[in-house]
Amino acid sequence: MRYLVIYDITDDNLRTAVAETLKDYGLQRIQYSAFIGHLTRVKLNSLTVDLKRLIKDLVENVQLYPICDTCFKGRREVGKQKRYELKEKDKIAYF
Repeated sequence: MRYLVIYDITDDNLRTAVAETLKDYGLQRIQYSAFIGHLTRVKLNSLTVDLKRLIKDLVENVQLYPICDTCFKGRREVGKQKRYELKEKDKIAYF
């Protein structure tokens, strides 16, 4: 299943750790605080555990939304996508 992951994290180090974790799970950055990609149920559960371990009891927020193929095909974009300064291996994959 494809998942959209968004977060609102104020701590710079934690925000970086969350972003790196999402990339480690194969998710692609689509905005500064948003990633998208496919996760199996096992990977989703593992990612949830890893995120809980990072966030602990802090007042920070990560949200994961499942997106079916039909819904994803109906998405709309307004404006131009930003290009992110990322290493070659982390370049954005346009879905």
